[in-house]
Amino acid sequence: MLPKPFGLLVVFLVLAAACSGDRTDSSATPTFAAIDLGDAASVTPTSSPTPFTTPGLSLTPLPGVLPDIDDARQLEAKGEIQQAVEVYVAITATDLPVRDEAVLGAARLLLELDRPADARVLLEPYLANTTQSDLAGHYLLARAYAALSLWSESLRQYDLYIDSGRPAVAYAYLDRARILLELDRPRAAAGSAKAGISQDIPFAARPTFLLMIAQSFERDGDFDEAVSWYRVLAELSPSGSDAAFALSRITALEILQDNPLYREDLLTLLGRYPATGVALSELAKAIARGEAIPPVVQGLIYYRHNDYSQAEPHFREQIVLEPNGLASAEAYYYLAAIQEARGELEEALNNYAIATELNPDSFIADDALWWRARILEQSGRLQEAEGLLTRILDQYRNSSWAAKAAFRRGMLPYVDQRYAEAAAFWEKGLLTMTGWSERQRLALWQGKALLMAGDDAAGRPILAELARINEDDYYGIRALSLLAGNHGQPRAILEPEINLEPDFDWEAAESWLALETGRRVVEFGWPSDLRWARAQELWLVGRGSQADVEAFSLMESYAQDPIAMYTMSQKLATQGRLAMSARAGQRLLRFLNLNPNQGLPRALLSLSYPPAFGTSAELYAVSVDVSPLLLLALVRQESFFNPRAQSPAGALGLSQVLPSTGRSIAADLNLLDFSVDQLLHAELNLRVGAYYLAEQLGSFDAELYLAFAAYNAGPGAANRWRETPGAADGDIFLEAVEFRETQLYIEFVAENYAIYRY
Repeated sequence: MLPKPFGLLVVFLVLAAACSGDRTDSSATPTFAAIDLGDAASVTPTSSPTPFTTPGLSLTPLPGVLPDIDDARQLEAKGEIQQAVEVYVAITATDLPVRDEAVLGAARLLLELDRPADARVLLEPYLANTTQSDLAGHYLLARAYAALSLWSESLRQYDLYIDSGRPAVAYAYLDRARILLELDRPRAAAGSAKAGISQDIPFAARPTFLLMIAQSFERDGDFDEAVSWYRVLAELSPSGSDAAFALSRITALEILQDNPLYREDLLTLLGRYPATGVALSELAKAIARGEAIPPVVQGLIYYRHNDYSQAEPHFREQIVLEPNGLASAEAYYYLAAIQEARGELEEALNNYAIATELNPDSFIADDALWWRARILEQSGRLQEAEGLLTRILDQYRNSSWAAKAAFRRGMLPYVDQRYAEAAAFWEKGLLTMTGWSERQRLALWQGKALLMAGDDAAGRPILAELARINEDDYYGIRALSLLAGNHGQPRAILEPEINLEPDFDWEAAESWLALETGRRVVEFGWPSDLRWARAQELWLVGRGSQADVEAFSLMESYAQDPIAMYTMSQKLATQGRLAMSARAGQRLLRFLNLNPNQGLPRALLSLSYPPAFGTSAELYAVSVDVSPLLLLALVRQESFFNPRAQSPAGALGLSQVLPSTGRSIAADLNLLDFSVDQLLHAELNLRVGAYYLAEQLGSFDAELYLAFAAYNAGPGAANRWRETPGAADGDIFLEAVEFRETQLYIEFVAENYAIYRY
């Protein structure tokens, strides 16, 4: 079941909190222009670094390791960190012109390997050389000292870096603030973080600075300042978790100050962010204090945490208190959702109906209609379901369910083999739907229904047009299959011959791009943008996630400039940053909005669909009878070619393998020295990912949609959807998938595969 949204009472509470009192007077809002460093201006430590000459591990170049900077760069790009360190260290023992790069590269990766003592051994003599011009080493040495709890020494290195005026000064100020907190100088820490945020950093980077400033003022005991900065964080951060945490700290500090306004902030937190762990924790604290929290709010928080046993009594309490109250409409709705999850379908149907009728203007009213229709459909009561879907389309045209309702309204007669009727409903839906994806979906099914009705004369032109304008898109690819009479799921094949080292004609591609845009293909504008310099510096000093934020911000600013996106993609590719290069390539294709039959050169298509890690992908895919192109298609969707990718669920690497899956496959492959962190190495991850993909293909008779569903949602879910009547039809199987995330995953991987095959 999809999560249900919260409704009227919660919105009322949030609006009440936002509109009451004078607390949001703009004159009291912190600004970034006037920076008070407090005592941060005089922070040079009196102590000198303790002499340190014995490394924790040997940094002597290993026999047989060639000092080749290209090898080191490639190993690092593939996530082979230990091997890259060995090559970088070998270079440091030479007088090659790239020795400086090697020292910084080795230090950066040693820190990633949690070897700060070794990084220190490399960097101290390097920076002691007064002729040394690359002062980025100060940032790395500061990080090494911090990891060794040498706080004053770390602070001195950050100060030296900041004085050097290097591009990542803003982030050095932030890391410096952390050191000042360790030295119990919170006001200086706040001043340092404020100095950092004043550097015009991207919006997405600001929440981390805001949190540091607020926490520093709180540590200093300046609660008014802390509350002000927490409030800015709550308002500006796109993360619900950040906002919930900020509101929880505001509430706590207001309680300490006996400020009665704390209750408004508490209710805002509980009502706006019920799914966060902070909301659950703050609810428990409020109950312990004897606070009166509206029962529907309590019920919603427990519901969002899947604690139905505690949620249900609160929803029932709300109904008893106000049987006909508007807020009780939500209580009926969530009570129905709980009953649906338990299989009490008649009770759920009844309560969904009450929720809509009790408050037809609530924004859960259309939700209730949708879920009620789905129960009726699954129970075979198709006419009743059709009536509810029609009601959504007639009464709630702006509903988030409108597109789904338009599709399901046609799907019901389709599964009843009333194909012409289904096609008519989808044609009607096309007149009202404005979203591109929704329109393509309806057109595909309209053409499919007409073919099933025997009306080829009407159906084939619809599908042909869909294929023409969407040649490199899922719907166009699927339309081609239907035109060829293939309604079933596509099946995996092993191409007899592929070339993962293609020799694209880049000169011709650039000539085409110049003609298409009327401009010369030269780097212009973006290389001089400070965000580019900051990204380069942050990658250099091992602050990859912050570097990515800067690079993404730069891309978004130039996303409407195809020449910038082309040249940026190429530059990133030469640096071995395949994931970021492909992101720029993706934005180029999005802007051009052309497909190959409209003249788009394959070389430009390859910027977003690169043959990344091609040799390894081919080796490990072919070894288990899987298409290397299929493996690349999956990797593009899973990690976008980032070998160090880690998901919130704990999946790792290029093919996003869970540690438990990795251990199991490592045992099957007899990898005796396997460790979970090896999943962040491109080579091993591709081997494990190819093996797991082959397992899913073998379990599901090489049917691609089933295998993709199993890879994304698990074999159990894929088997359940496989049992849907008519699921041998690929399109019906896709619609049987309950999770929109998995539906999109199947579509995107299938699309990627078709483009790679092209």
